[in-house]
Amino acid sequence: MTIKTPGSPGTSQRVTSHDVSREAGVSQSAVSRAFTPGARISPEMRQRVFDAAQKLGYKPNAIARSLSTQRSGIVALIVGELHNPFYPQALSQFAQALEARGKRALLLTHDARQDIQETLDAASSYQIEAAIVFPTRLNSTAPSLGDVSQGGVPVLLFNRHLPGRELLSVACDNHSGGRLAAQVLLNSGARRLAFIGGDPDTSTHQDRLNGFVERLAESGLGPLATPSLSFRYDWGVQATLDLHAAGHLPDAVFGANDIIAIGVLDALRSLGRRVPEEVSVIGFDDIQESARLAYRLTTIRQPLEAMIEDALAALGDPQPGFGPRLHPGELIWRDTVRAATA
Repeated sequence: MTIKTPGSPGTSQRVTSHDVSREAGVSQSAVSRAFTPGARISPEMRQRVFDAAQKLGYKPNAIARSLSTQRSGIVALIVGELHNPFYPQALSQFAQALEARGKRALLLTHDARQDIQETLDAASSYQIEAAIVFPTRLNSTAPSLGDVSQGGVPVLLFNRHLPGRELLSVACDNHSGGRLAAQVLLNSGARRLAFIGGDPDTSTHQDRLNGFVERLAESGLGPLATPSLSFRYDWGVQATLDLHAAGHLPDAVFGANDIIAIGVLDALRSLGRRVPEEVSVIGFDDIQESARLAYRLTTIRQPLEAMIEDALAALGDPQPGFGPRLHPGELIWRDTVRAATA
């Protein structure tokens, strides 16, 4: 927005905080505080500033403010698996949580075949306050944007961790979730259980698989098969068809995430196998599609809201410690697992 420059018809200049301070009859610092979330200013003075700003058409300059305060209010969200519905769901909730804190999300995509550090370095050029990284492989180098105690930018892994690395991370307790999935299927009477995994070079895949296999072993069982490739719908379909073509006929399947499990359900339908009468299926995540009438998938819900709150709290903590900070999953019972046997 612009205002006319006195004595210069036809010319204009951008409305500034100085103009608002004069109009409202307050100091320029009061204008700055009025537009800064959490700043100390009386409600009456804030409203006076807002009224003056609206009258003049003033919009605060976020870039200029970041230069003066050395805080941009920008948090980078780095993702690489947008084909998995869990991540758009998580990104939407992250953006809303950041907005409620007066901050903004900067979305960057990352090719999992490349070093995550390249994307982190690119994000740092936007003067970000923090970075939340979703895609990390177990063989990745530890991502970093410097020592936080010496002015570096905090980096947090979300829904991932790198075992043996001193990194801040927030994740669902995937190992316990894998055990829970096995227990639910065992309770249903299943004895020929298969695990259809995702990307084998991720902590989510390995933790869910290890928990699942561990619980089966305690019952004297082993998985019928554990094919793994990617966290995609098409893989869930193909893996199920391959199992049956090879003569492996499971009476229960644990999909490493919901979108795999949904692919399993569609493949079983094409094979004429009834769910849950002949085959029980359980997933992981509780994406929105899982509750649709066509699937009604029993699943392990990730406590996404609590995980996001914990992640943002950790980023704001000057001494957050190292991860992983684990949150227990929750069983969501729907229609794809047989009722427990007596």
